Amino acid sequence: MPRLTALCTAALALFAGAATAQAPAGTIAKNGLRLNVRSDFPVLAEGPLPAAKSIGDITTLVPPAASGTDRRVNDRALDSVQTFPGSRPFVHTSVAEGTVASFGPFLVALHSASGAEVVARENGALAVARNVGLAYSWSGDGGRSWDSAYMPPLPGANVSYGFGSIDVDRAGNFYAGGIGLSADGALTVSVNKSVDGGRRFGAALPVDAQGRVDKSWLAVGPDPRLPWRDNVYLTWIAFDDASGASTLRFARSSDGGHSFATSTVFTPELDPEPAHPQNVVQFPMVATDKATGHIYIAFLQFGFVAQDYLRVLESADGGQSFHPVAFNLPGAPNPYVYPVTQPGTFSECGAARGALPDGQIVYVPNTLLTVHAGAELGGSASGLPRHAHATRVNLQPAIAASKGNLHLAWANSTSLEFGDPASGARIHYLRSRNNGASWSSVQTIDASGAPATRQIMPAIALGRSKFEVGSVLLPPPSDVHISYSVQGEDGRLVRRIARSTNGGASFPMQDIRTLSGTPSTLAPSNVPLADPNNPYRTTNYNRLKGACVSLGDYAGISVDAGTVHTVWGDSRETVRQPDDALDPISGQLHAREDVYYRAVPLR
Repeated sequence: MPRLTALCTAALALFAGAATAQAPAGTIAKNGLRLNVRSDFPVLAEGPLPAAKSIGDITTLVPPAASGTDRRVNDRALDSVQTFPGSRPFVHTSVAEGTVASFGPFLVALHSASGAEVVARENGALAVARNVGLAYSWSGDGGRSWDSAYMPPLPGANVSYGFGSIDVDRAGNFYAGGIGLSADGALTVSVNKSVDGGRRFGAALPVDAQGRVDKSWLAVGPDPRLPWRDNVYLTWIAFDDASGASTLRFARSSDGGHSFATSTVFTPELDPEPAHPQNVVQFPMVATDKATGHIYIAFLQFGFVAQDYLRVLESADGGQSFHPVAFNLPGAPNPYVYPVTQPGTFSECGAARGALPDGQIVYVPNTLLTVHAGAELGGSASGLPRHAHATRVNLQPAIAASKGNLHLAWANSTSLEFGDPASGARIHYLRSRNNGASWSSVQTIDASGAPATRQIMPAIALGRSKFEVGSVLLPPPSDVHISYSVQGEDGRLVRRIARSTNGGASFPMQDIRTLSGTPSTLAPSNVPLADPNNPYRTTNYNRLKGACVSLGDYAGISVDAGTVHTVWGDSRETVRQPDDALDPISGQLHAREDVYYRAVPLR
């Protein structure tokens, strides 16, 4: 366990305590520190800074020249740069975390954005007047060309936070789920709908604002009792700031997204045994069986030790009730959990300055799991490593289902030590051919690369066409497609896709191909700042994004008409930071985030 410095020990003691002590909302105890598991919501808060040269030289990594047949989907018209005297520049260029849905030639990629507008008030203070963090890119020609626009926020509001996902019904109506800020300032799960093939979307419809909402996911599927009707489903996490716990929430619309019924479908409990699953859940994904109408929600339940736990819930009645799917794994704490180890290095991404009741100044580190590149900077408050070029990673499971066949994929560390900096990560895969009554042995779908290679952010899809996946007259699809990002020893990332043609029994190496034409170089998202009041403070080059927030938590995949459509966060392209004495990377060329697309025709 890393040694805490004296400065931050007192602050951590306020909420660390025993292994089973209740954590602040959005964190979980790991290795004596608190892992931040909640999403970053941007804020603007900065005091005076001296010229950045006092912290020493920071040299950004520059990607190689871009090439390849994959293409960027987001329009540069979504970007902007703002400068104000006496303040670091605002570089609004981060676009990542894409998902994709297709209907014939129409494709919609939903992704994060940096649609912020900062204004100077009469007293000189800066404020965020608008911050639209959810956008979409549309193609009407099967992905050959794309147009982009911001997703309309909630009525009367001008803030959305992204964390979006997209799906389409059998009539060609597209539905986009996300999280925004309501007109009265409440974090709210929302849905936008398009009735013109994804070209335009209506205003966001509020779905739920109970608790501190986070990590929504949307899916569309047939009603199991009225199979000619498509329902819209969402799942998300609600954190309780008072208790520190979180619950799994769910919503169902049977009227085309005009209204939603909401419920809590899983409430975890605190367990006195630290190695058992605890009362914090996160990273849900909902999927539907297009043939039976069954609904599946895969998510992560945290433990206090190195291992966490995958869980899956199933509904056979359109979301009116759910029951846990059993794994029955020997040695697991209960039949309904599958032990896993999250990928990435346990890292420090800045630290907040605060004061104890007696006035003592303390520093509370923001600790995340990351993949990173470049030199380790040292000098953290927690003793954990920190890197200027890093992106947060997690273990968000990917799930797909068809005709009672379940497919589950996730990124798993190669080490049993949480956050091991020497660890690699591989995409693991499970399948069930009998609706979860029994499961295969776990597979590693791509064993290539050095031991420290890290494979992250899997996305999964089935079949060769929507008809094959949804028709009850055909057997279960034999094609299983899993896309994922791979970081090699040089720190660069590429996107790959693996294919099984025998229902997931195997993923031959000859059927694994690289999607990205050019490797990505991580953007500078965790750059130390020269702050005399906080020596551990860091900044993202896009200062309205949190430290170590870069490529997002997930990617997207969709199959239709013999083509696999894939999207992912990519940072092969560059932007030059404006010249400014307050900016630690002033004038430097560095990587920036985009969403890239590649179509894979099926042989």
